[in-house]
Amino acid sequence: MMASEWGKGIRAFWGRLFGTNNGQKEASRTSVEDSRKTRSAIAEVAARTPPSVLPDIAPDPEKGDEPTRRHRHEASADQIADSNIRTPEKNIHAQSSPARATKKAVAPDVTPAAQLRAKRGAAERPQASLSAVRPGRRQADNRDRANARPIQLEQVFINLGVDFGTSFTKVCFRDTGTENSFVVTFDAETSDDALQPSVVAIDKKGRLYAADEAPRGAALIPYLKMRLAGVPIGDSLPIVGGVDLGSDGATRALASWFLAKVLVRSREWITFNASDRLKNRTVVWSANVGVPVEHFDSPVIETFRQVLGVSWLWVTDRSLPTNIMDAVSAYEQCVVRLEQEIADFHAIPEIAAAVQSFVMSRQAVPGIYVYFDIGGGTVDGVAFKFLNQKGERRVNFYSGKVSPLGISALASTLGSSSPRTIDEKALKRLISYGNVEVLAKFEHRVRQLVGEVVVTAKRKDGRNWQEDAIQADDTRKTIRHLSGLDRTKMRPLVVFLGGGGAPSTWYQTAISSTYDKFQHFANQIPPYQLLEVAVPADLDMNGLAPNDFRRFAISYGLSIPFGEGPEIGLPSQFAEAEALQTRPLRVASYLDSKDAYD
Repeated sequence: MMASEWGKGIRAFWGRLFGTNNGQKEASRTSVEDSRKTRSAIAEVAARTPPSVLPDIAPDPEKGDEPTRRHRHEASADQIADSNIRTPEKNIHAQSSPARATKKAVAPDVTPAAQLRAKRGAAERPQASLSAVRPGRRQADNRDRANARPIQLEQVFINLGVDFGTSFTKVCFRDTGTENSFVVTFDAETSDDALQPSVVAIDKKGRLYAADEAPRGAALIPYLKMRLAGVPIGDSLPIVGGVDLGSDGATRALASWFLAKVLVRSREWITFNASDRLKNRTVVWSANVGVPVEHFDSPVIETFRQVLGVSWLWVTDRSLPTNIMDAVSAYEQCVVRLEQEIADFHAIPEIAAAVQSFVMSRQAVPGIYVYFDIGGGTVDGVAFKFLNQKGERRVNFYSGKVSPLGISALASTLGSSSPRTIDEKALKRLISYGNVEVLAKFEHRVRQLVGEVVVTAKRKDGRNWQEDAIQADDTRKTIRHLSGLDRTKMRPLVVFLGGGGAPSTWYQTAISSTYDKFQHFANQIPPYQLLEVAVPADLDMNGLAPNDFRRFAISYGLSIPFGEGPEIGLPSQFAEAEALQTRPLRVASYLDSKDAYD
């Protein structure tokens, strides 16, 4: 033992005297020492790193290790230390690291796991950064991330169709890649539960809620859509938090908040229920919302567009206000942004969306059609001319009228205590026991709406619908009889019914009876034929009954991306046609032609 130590001393003396390999050995000792320090520092960092952050490492069976979080933690720390010492040549960070010089000089197992366990007894301190051990590492990592090629995910374009109803709001979405639409049911099993009440609730402190989240005692703000149009329905609204809820500013902010809430809920529902469709793909969202033709063709459309734009910004910014005071303030701030930013949320005429499946089908025949959407709060009626010139489809709206004559309005007139939630059966009972005079007056108002829509369109079209709108050319010669026009030979005027009130026999009777009550036959109008728009083949009702499509016809049409539907003409673009001059009948004198009859 003494000889061995004496031999080492002699060799060290001659090495120092003659400088034999002095620089190399000194560098080696320095490198080893630096490597040990580096490994020790990294091991200490790893010892303080939570096990959940480190990768799982299999235990060493020779040491009797169990697959516990502690052993995974220690083995991972040792692996981190080794990987930093033996940095590959291709790693650019190794050129500035002390471990780079010691890659070949240090053995791979200098620091055993036992040393890490010994260090764990120290008190926990704030976690250190690896960049403190290896200068310049964080900056190099940032440069790598900046220069790295981003992973490009496939895009999927999802368009939401939002039927912003007076009483209820319905939503469909469309995958524009597959050209299929789906009803957003919000996990409901019936169509009634799939509807979102068009109501905002406000508590005493001004906090905002959806109708199904409203706390007890909160004020309910219904009929937002009609309030936006300047046609308020119902009682006056209170002042909350210094904000007059009936003011124009509050109405716009509330409508934007409601639509933003619907968009957020719809996107969350789609993300969860259509996860297979969206997996590993970047979703590009867009949306359309329906506006009555009468309002779309008026200055109030700018109010609707502004409200839609603000709600879209709130959704994209993820900054939905929580109370009415903040909502009014945030609304005004976002209005300024709308002048420079484009919101992919568009206003579309409602009935144009409702007849989308019809006019785009091969069975659609060009001609004059009428559509009445019987909703909870209103009845929206239009008459339009459908054109198809070599596949180029166009819908010219000749007339449009919306009035507060929906199911809830009728129930309220008959004294219902809960008109907003009345169903078809309850309405039928209410009508059967209702005041006859009250019902007659309400029915007359419905007929007035029907008559205005139909007759206005007739005046603008200018043709004799009874003679021109016959079923086939070969019947033109036989349409007239000695007693006048034959109704059975005329092509009927198709009147589509949609909305939740479409199956109501009372509304069907009120509409169809307009023809005789208002003497439409004498006005060159053929008899009515009431129909419903068929369910389109590219719509998945998501478990709802097919006859519920009447409630989702508008939201389905709105799910078609903006600009992909037929061209549209608005009522203000069409003036009344000149009255057709009737040709006087030339009656031959009997005396001049009596021989022909004798």
